This record gives sequence, structure tokens and C-alpha cells, in this order.
Amino acid sequence: MRMKSKLLSVCLLACLSSLAALAAKPGLQLQVNVPDLGGDKAYLGHYYMGKLYQKDSIQLDSKGKGAFTSPENLPEGLYVVYFSGSKYFDVLLSEDQHISVQVDTANMSDGLKFSGAEQTVAFYEYSQFLRQMQKESSALSERLKATEDEKEKEALTAESKRLNERVQARQNELRTRYEGKMMAVFLNGLLHPDLPEFEIPEGVSNPDSLKTALRYGFFRDHYFDYVDFADERVYRTPYIRSSLDFYVNKVLVQQHDSIAKPAIRLIERSKADEHCFQNMANYFLDFSVKSHIMGMDNLLVELGYRYYLNGQATWADSTLVSNISKEIRKIEHSLVGMQAPNISLCDTLGRYHPIYDLAGEQITILFFFEPTCGHCKKTTPLVREFYEEYKNDPRLNVIAVYMLDDEKEWRDFIKEYQTESFINVWDPERSSYYWSYYDTSTTPMIYVFDANHKIFAKKVDVEGLKMIAKYELK
Repeated sequence: MRMKSKLLSVCLLACLSSLAALAAKPGLQLQVNVPDLGGDKAYLGHYYMGKLYQKDSIQLDSKGKGAFTSPENLPEGLYVVYFSGSKYFDVLLSEDQHISVQVDTANMSDGLKFSGAEQTVAFYEYSQFLRQMQKESSALSERLKATEDEKEKEALTAESKRLNERVQARQNELRTRYEGKMMAVFLNGLLHPDLPEFEIPEGVSNPDSLKTALRYGFFRDHYFDYVDFADERVYRTPYIRSSLDFYVNKVLVQQHDSIAKPAIRLIERSKADEHCFQNMANYFLDFSVKSHIMGMDNLLVELGYRYYLNGQATWADSTLVSNISKEIRKIEHSLVGMQAPNISLCDTLGRYHPIYDLAGEQITILFFFEPTCGHCKKTTPLVREFYEEYKNDPRLNVIAVYMLDDEKEWRDFIKEYQTESFINVWDPERSSYYWSYYDTSTTPMIYVFDANHKIFAKKVDVEGLKMIAKYELK
């Protein structure tokens, strides 16, 4: 009897060891059971930099069963299993990827039963918890809107606060339990630092404004404190791209110098991993090219020289590097904030002048145009109308630069468009090389200089000129 018991114990231990070894075996085993979709297809997708990509597909059997498999683990991150008819659910993949899920497509939000990988189950349970908290929070908000009773309002507000505290406590517990693991990576990316209380010295004339500025500076500099941009798992979440977009477009002040420094800081934080470095550098390169913020080509030049033209961006092929180099050469001498190149151009009497000698006392508008350019034909009358108010004001001058070499065409254009009030110049000998110093790749091209001949605006439309003149010439 003892021998049998001992033998049974040995067999039981062997079975448990086999099961443990099976559970520890790498590779994806994602079994799905969707009884009401027998014979249909199921798809596995993954998030990367805010986009969803298809990874795999399987045919479910007649009972709706199937499995996504792989001999090796898939990269950790948030994945999606989806079916026809816009039915889908999220799956968090961690280091353990042996998972089973029972699916009720009639109730995709609550009709899932996960088993297997601990973090996958924990993520689903957390999602369910959040959904319940959101329902309760919405109900409290509706009751708060409906009541006029002050005591009830106070009680409802306190209850709402307790709900938030429950959510924070749950998040903190999961982050601690799964520190360094995918679950914590996912939750950390959703956190932002608490704002400290700043002590304002006595005697400060504007304490509220100073406190607001200090709080904003802290929020800006610590917005991504919990995100490890050198961990590629971060980029396999659905929210990282939108978080970056919100930070750049809503948190940061929409000026080129207010965006460039934080952008470089975030890129530098990603450099420990080449793929992460590529994601961040390319994100801000794309932003610098597509942004409508004046002066963002400064960021393009900064990124180009810092990463792409010196070989640090090892992923960049020769075509991309060549294109960036060409773009930089075109714009690098006429960036917002730089001293305007003081080229010499010829007036209608054949006399050459450095453009500084033709400048307004406070504002100089440098207007490059070609007579055959359709946009130039539309813009020139608008600039002339704008300048009517200031043509006798020495604080503002318009220097109109004809970009071609046909003198008759130039003079005819001046006469036809009645721009005699402008300072009209050209470069008949092509001796100024203005195209090397100023970006004139598109026309019309308008630059605005300040009293010290620094470029403080470029690619400006006439409405922009009106705003500049309004606020600068008070």
C-alpha cells in the first residue's frame, strides 16, 4: 500500500513537472473557441506605432475552434483577434503565450473567458474592472447633473473621488506585481506625473502666473516620466502614437523652438535600442516635414545633422539620406531665427544695393516671385493692397525680387500689377546666388525680417502679414 502511494506520488510529480515544462515552453498557443462562428476565419493583428497590422489568420473548424500558433514567442505587446462584422477583442501577450479564450460574439465586451497566461488574464480582468468603474462614474455624473441638493452633490462628488482612488490603487497594485513585465509597461504608458505644489517666494508681483508657469514647465518636462522609450514593447501599444501626437500638438507651445528641444530629449531617451531609436527619430522627422508650424524646418535641419547625415541613423538608406541632405542645403541658410543673408540686388535704375540698405526700420518683407507663377499672380495684388496702408511708413518696406532674367517681362509685370510702390529688384548677372541663401523652391516665397534683420517669419500669406504688422507696428 505504501509502495503504491509512493509510486502514485512519483507519477503525480512527473505529470506536474511535464505540465510545468509545457507551460514554460516558448511559442505562441492562442486557442480560440467561438461556437457561433464555426467555419469562419479569425485574424490576429498587432499594434505598432499606433497602427494595426495583420499578423496571421486561421480557419475555425465547424465548432468554431482554432488556434494561432508559432514555434517562437511573438514580440510582447497588445494584439487583436478579430472576425468579420467588426467583432474583435484585445489580447495582451507577455512572455507566457499559452492562452485559451472562449468567445461569445453576442457580447464581446463581457462575453470572454480567458485562461492560461497570467498577465493575459490579469489584463482582461483589469479591462473589465475599468469598464465597471466607467459605468459607475457615468451614473454618478448623471445623478450629479440632475440634483440641486447640495448635500447630495457633496456625497456624489466624494463617491466619484473614491472611484478614482480605487482605479489608481488597482493600477498601482498591478504595476508593482508585474514590474518590468508587459502588463506594467502597458499601464506605465498611461500615467502622467502628479503636479507638485510650488512654493512661491513672498513679494513676487504675479504669484499666480508664476505658479502656472512652473506647473506647466513641470508637466511638459515630466509628461513621459513613466515611459521607457528604449523598450520596444512601448511601441506595441495602441496609444503610443496618439500620446506623442497629443504631447507635441497640445502640451507643447506651438513654436519651433518650444518643440525642437523636447523632441531631441525624447529621441535621445530611445537610443539604447536601434528599433526604438528609429521609431522616435522617424516620428519627429515626419513631423518636421509635415508640420504647418512656422519654422519647423529648423527641426528638420537639427535632426538631419544630428542623426541622419552622420551615420547614426543606420536604418536610413542612401535615397533618404540624399533627400534629407538636399532639403537641408535648400533651407539651412534661411531658417526662422537666423540673421537674414545680406545679398546685393539690382533696382530698376541698374544700381546694386545690399538688402539691409533697403530694409524697413522695423519690418522688412522680402517677396520672391515669378511672373508666370499662378500663385504669384494671385498674391501680388493682395500684397500691394496690404502695403497701401504702409507705403509711406518708413517702419515697413516690401522688397519684391524678380527671380528670372527677362528685363522686359519684369518691367511689364511691375506695370501690369501696379507694384511701383514696392522696392523692385532683380539679379540680372546672377551674381548674388540668392537661391543658395534663401529657399525659393516654391513661389511666391515671403520672408519677414525684424529691425535687426533676423528672419522671424517665412512662407507667410497676406493674412499673416496683416497680423504681423498689426502687432509689431503699434
